[in-house]
Amino acid sequence: MEIVDNRQSPKIEQVEVMNKPVHNSVLGTKSIPLLYLRFALAGIMANVILGVVSVVDGYFVSNFQALEVEGIGIGFTVMVISRMLGVLFGIGAGAVISLRLGKGKITEARGIMGQTLWFTLFISILLAVLGLVFENQIMTLFGASNESLPYAVKYSRLLWISLPVTILAVVLSILTNIDEKPVLSMSSWLVASIVAATLEWVLVVKYHMGMMGSSWANTVALSVPVLLIFYFWFGKTNLKPKWKDMKIKLKTIGEVAWTGFASFSSQFMMFFAIIFFNNLLQSYGGGLHVAAFTIQNGYITNLLAFIALGGMTGLQPIISYNYGAGNFDRVKQAIKMGLIFTVTLFVVLTAIMIYFADPIMSFFSGGNPDLQKLGIWTTTVFNCMFALNAVTLLISGYFEAQERNWTATFINVSKMLLFTFPFMFIFPKYMGVDGIWYSAPASEIPGVLVAIYFIRKEFKSLKETKLT
Repeated sequence: MEIVDNRQSPKIEQVEVMNKPVHNSVLGTKSIPLLYLRFALAGIMANVILGVVSVVDGYFVSNFQALEVEGIGIGFTVMVISRMLGVLFGIGAGAVISLRLGKGKITEARGIMGQTLWFTLFISILLAVLGLVFENQIMTLFGASNESLPYAVKYSRLLWISLPVTILAVVLSILTNIDEKPVLSMSSWLVASIVAATLEWVLVVKYHMGMMGSSWANTVALSVPVLLIFYFWFGKTNLKPKWKDMKIKLKTIGEVAWTGFASFSSQFMMFFAIIFFNNLLQSYGGGLHVAAFTIQNGYITNLLAFIALGGMTGLQPIISYNYGAGNFDRVKQAIKMGLIFTVTLFVVLTAIMIYFADPIMSFFSGGNPDLQKLGIWTTTVFNCMFALNAVTLLISGYFEAQERNWTATFINVSKMLLFTFPFMFIFPKYMGVDGIWYSAPASEIPGVLVAIYFIRKEFKSLKETKLT
């Protein structure tokens, strides 16, 4: 298995960076364990807070009608699009900017920041218009039945309208982390969670707005971190966006998009997996299984995914900066620290989740005994291998942070194309609707083996570099 990378060897790069004026930063000097804990924990906390917003929303949603819950699950896919594009431009720009800062190219890094923000705004406005114009067709494509279609369209309309703002919010929170302000990034999501919980209670409980109260609460809360733009405009930072950045260079955006493509591809594959899951569950199991998947995808597994993404985005600035500066010992130390932390954290989290599956599910089932029984089983099956998923994501993020995009993309895409999608269609032919649920955890095993193959090669390469 060989993937050709678009990079020079570490030996050549180390010689090149020795004579470059490296931007002074704690990323290149502080202890790696302390640095990783600072950035990773802030990233994880920011994403946990965001996940808690979803959990609180799930509590209120659990009291809605079954068709409303089904419609919300379909409409939730718009949030996946928001996160997907935010990750594409946020992580892509973050890695490119960090690499430039590591090499001392501060002016170039600032320009990349500004162009990314303007381009993100332009492309997200275009997508929002298309989503609103073709909302019925899109919701049907996402798996809405004739009965749930009106609810899916109604719930998603506000999400389409706010799409440019929510995408920029994700991008800005990642770039704030890159600018060595992880606590500020985390705080923006903390404010968002408080706004979400307050609005949810006021709109759903006080004013009885039902699913539209949930839609409004999510829309407003997920837009809060866009206020981080004021930090970049008025704060003490080298990454101030300027009006001249509206003159976008396609080469720059191409580099950003290609660097973020690995994370985007993971989200993009998940986007299609959600569509296939909804349609297959509707076909084999009916609305009850779609509602159970809404709870897993929208709330329970979604919380784990947020934590994994937080850990990965916390590691990336450390990897990118030190790789750009030629500090390969620190690069190796950082990824080892990340792997140990990730495995330990998610083994513990999944064990706790499986043990407490019954009370966790009762929080979302709204007293429906059939949904409660199915939900306990799906919580166990669907999440039992999530630690492997988190490891795969971290390893892919490691390569992405160095602009080694072919490797990072192959790790993400191969799991979905070679394992998840085939299992999703093959398993139910022999196991019925249960096979659809088993397909996701089963694909994590070969998926993580592919990732381990590449990281072992990387450790060998870094060891040889050190000996030279």
